Amino acid sequence: MPVLTYQDFLQVAAHKLSNSHHSNSRHAVLIVSFERFPELDGILGFTTVDKIMQQLSEQLKNALNLEDLVSITGRYQISCLLVDLLTNAHAMLATHKILRTLTLPFTLGKQKIMLTPCIGVALACERNNTLDQLMRNASLAMHEARQEKELIKLFTEKTEDSPFSQIDLWSDLSNAIETGELHLGYQPQVNVANGKIESTEALLRWIHPQHGPIRTDKLIEVAEGTILMSRLTLWVFHTALRELSSYRSAGLNVGVSINFSADDLRDPELTELMAQGLSIWNIPPSDITIEVTETTVMNNHAHILDTLYSLKDMGFKLSMDDFGTGYSSMARILELPLDEIKIDKIFVNRMTTHHKHERIVDSMINLAHRLNLTVVAEGVEDTETYKRLKTLGCDVIQGYLIGKPMPLADLIRTINNQPNKVPPLKLA
Repeated sequence: MPVLTYQDFLQVAAHKLSNSHHSNSRHAVLIVSFERFPELDGILGFTTVDKIMQQLSEQLKNALNLEDLVSITGRYQISCLLVDLLTNAHAMLATHKILRTLTLPFTLGKQKIMLTPCIGVALACERNNTLDQLMRNASLAMHEARQEKELIKLFTEKTEDSPFSQIDLWSDLSNAIETGELHLGYQPQVNVANGKIESTEALLRWIHPQHGPIRTDKLIEVAEGTILMSRLTLWVFHTALRELSSYRSAGLNVGVSINFSADDLRDPELTELMAQGLSIWNIPPSDITIEVTETTVMNNHAHILDTLYSLKDMGFKLSMDDFGTGYSSMARILELPLDEIKIDKIFVNRMTTHHKHERIVDSMINLAHRLNLTVVAEGVEDTETYKRLKTLGCDVIQGYLIGKPMPLADLIRTINNQPNKVPPLKLA
C-alpha cells in the first residue's frame, strides 16, 4: 500500500483497528517528529521541506511491512500504523528500524542533511484501541521524548499524566507569580582566601498548594519557551534586589547571583527593565552577578552576545554556570565578556576519589585564571574537597559544606555568626 493522504490514513487505519477487535491482532501507532525542520523551512523554503517530508515518508513505507500504513499527518510529522504484530516487542523493533533509517544523512542534491527525529509509540490494548486514542497517546509519548531529549518513548499511563500536569503547572505558576507562593533561597558563596561569605546565589523555590515543593528544574521546564519565563526572571530579579537592600539595612555588604535563560537574553527590553530595577531598589550593578549556562552563552545568536555586552557595560558581573558540561569553544569563550566561571558539581563531587575529575578541575582553574576569570566551585560537600580546591587555587566555593539555600533571615544570621575561617566548621 502506498503512502496515504492524511484523510485516507484516518479512514483506513480506523477500519483496520475496528476489524482487529474480533481477531485479537496487535497493532501500534508511531508518530515521528523532526525538530530541525522549522529551521530548514527558513533555509530551504517550505516547498523543499515538503518534498523532503514526502521522501522520508516513502522511505519509512519501504522500511515497514506491506500492510503497515504511513502518512504525513502534520507539519514535520509522519504517522505509522503497524498492523498484525506477533508481539508488542515487535513494535519497538520496527521503531528502532525506522530510527536507523532516519538517522542516516539525508541527501539533497550535493548536500547531506542530518535529521533529528524523535518517535512516540502507543500500543493498542483493550483500554486504548481506537485510532483517536492511539494517535493521542503516541503524540504524548513523542512530546515527552522531545522534553527528555530521547529518541524513542513508549506511551505508559505515567506519560498520560505528564503533559496535562505541565499545562496545570503552567497555569498555577502564572498565578503563583502574583499571589506570593514563590520565594527565594540564598546559598552562600565563600571566598576561599579569607573564609568569608561575600556573595550568594538566589535560587527560586515554589511550594505548590496541592503538590508541595516543585523541583527548580521542573519549574524552569514549565516556563521555558513561554511568556512566563521573562515574568519569572523579572520576579526573581526584583525580589533579589529588594532583599539585597535588606542586606544593606542589616549592615551587610553581600552580592547576589541570579540565573538568566536564553529566552531572557533574547528579550529586546531586558536591559531597560534591569536598569529600572536598579533605580527602584538603589542597588549598584557591581553587586549583582548574572549567571548564564554554558549552553546559553554558546548559542550562536548575535542578539545574545550583544545583550551580554550591554549588561557588562551597565556594570553587572557575568558568570558562566555549569562550566564543563556543554560544548564550549575556546574561540567563543574569548568573545564573551565574562567575569567568572562556575565549575559544575559533577566534577567537584568526585574530584577526591577520581583523579581524572581532579585533573579536569585543575585545568579549568588554570584556564580561567589565565583569562583573568574568578573560579567558583559548586557542590562542595566535605572538608577534603574544600582543602583540595584551596590547594588548586580555587577562588570561591559553594555547597552544602557551607550551607543549603536558605531564607533571607537565616542567611543574615549565618553571615553575622560566621567564624573567621571557612570549614571544617559547618554553618548549616
